[in-house]
Amino acid sequence: MKLLLPAIFVSVGSAFVIPSSQQPVGSSLKVASDLFVDETRASVSKYYGEELQGSDDLKTNACCTAGAPPKYIQDCINNIHPEVVSRYYGCGLCLPQYPLEGATVLDLGSGSGRDVYIASQLVGPKGKVVGVDMTDEQLEVANKHLDYHSEKFGFSNVEFKKGYLENLADLNLEAGSFDVIISNCVINLCTDKEAVLKECLNLLKPGGELYFSDVYANRRVPKVLQEDEVLWGECLSGALYWNDF
Repeated sequence: MKLLLPAIFVSVGSAFVIPSSQQPVGSSLKVASDLFVDETRASVSKYYGEELQGSDDLKTNACCTAGAPPKYIQDCINNIHPEVVSRYYGCGLCLPQYPLEGATVLDLGSGSGRDVYIASQLVGPKGKVVGVDMTDEQLEVANKHLDYHSEKFGFSNVEFKKGYLENLADLNLEAGSFDVIISNCVINLCTDKEAVLKECLNLLKPGGELYFSDVYANRRVPKVLQEDEVLWGECLSGALYWNDF
């Protein structure tokens, strides 16, 4: 049975309430200790690569999209391979409400590739979409169906890279080369969110935009919850405190 979480704020993501008796720690933008970073990355990668085989395996409703997408997005989803769609764990795809044809898009935490393949259709043959993820099993699914989508769409404009969102500079992505960066319920999984946002600023073209949906808390998440691997993997313990922005 999934745990239903009380929502107190819904914008482009999910939200949950931290009991006032829990003692918060530091800023939600950065969690200290290199050891914690390494352990958290390994835990998240294992969770999304091994424990979760489909959206039905999620243990809470945090990594779920609340409403149906608009028709033009649903039409794109209908063109995507079922295995890719079945391994979608986002809380809401955010995209600009203007034509994206010819744009260059970067998807942070692209997983099995659903949002990348949606954006691929929207930017068309003159555009390009790059997806970045750290989990081998998810990237394997995304790359396995490259030819399927190239044939389905009639063009090929997608690339997937393995890497950490805090270290995008390691991926040899050209600075100032992306029109739009998107992320769907993934930045909360990062231990250094400030580093992710700085990397985005470096990669965006002048006037480029970052669109991301995520999970937010009404106060900073206490350490006892941050150390819970399942709650972190379910996008809760790494939730961003909205007053940290």
